[in-house]
Amino acid sequence: MADKPTPIMFNAEPIEPWTEEERLEFEEDVRQELQRTIRSAAWAGLALLLACLCIVPFLAGHAWNRYWIWARYLLYVALAIFLNFGMKVGFVYSSWQSARETRREYER
Repeated sequence: MADKPTPIMFNAEPIEPWTEEERLEFEEDVRQELQRTIRSAAWAGLALLLACLCIVPFLAGHAWNRYWIWARYLLYVALAIFLNFGMKVGFVYSSWQSARETRREYER
């Protein structure tokens, strides 16, 4: 009986091992992408910190508390920036995890 080819599940193609050049190219691309996403998350974190600091003078016990009715819009801006920051941190994690899984798959 002839050797049957192993079935490919989930339309996945067989993985060939990397050459050293492909591995170095992948590592450089991953490093650049991860740096870009970390920098983006850091800027979003800085924007969130500044938005929160802008709200402090309007809290109870501070000089501008009587203008809280207008300052609550700053709170809405801070909440929107918080959502943006959360997404950016998620992008950093998913980028790192994707690179890690790709390394594991090709190192076999």
